[in-house]
Amino acid sequence: MERIKCEIRRAGPADRGMLVLLAEETLHPLAEGAGHPERYHAADVVVLLDRAEVFVARCGEEPGGFVAVEADEDACTVRCICVSPGFEARGVANQLLDWVEGLAIERRLSRLVAYVPATDTPSLHLYKGHGFSSRPEDDEMLALEKRLPTAQD
Repeated sequence: MERIKCEIRRAGPADRGMLVLLAEETLHPLAEGAGHPERYHAADVVVLLDRAEVFVARCGEEPGGFVAVEADEDACTVRCICVSPGFEARGVANQLLDWVEGLAIERRLSRLVAYVPATDTPSLHLYKGHGFSSRPEDDEMLALEKRLPTAQD
């Protein structure tokens, strides 16, 4: 499929409804496909959107996806990457992850972190393609981490 160039910007209050709908359109089917529809709750998405920094990928006039991150003193944790089904396999997730990495480097954080279900092959492929290494977190999740260059390196 043809790659598409996206403009990535910080999400604003006017984006909230679109973000919730996009999460419903992408995350709910993933939970059902994994055999755990009970794991998706729209209320959890709302809490995440309130708590995290959220960036939207605009592909032309349409939302292509979003990423939600949280940072502490040394790490930026990717809490969620959602890509609209109409933009899957077109490089949107890669652009969002590149954006987050640039943000973390700009903030002089030393690592990127993500937690991914062990059965989520597309997400594991995405993160491994960006240089993340993995270790088991529990029976169902993997902890993924990428060390970032710092001013001391």
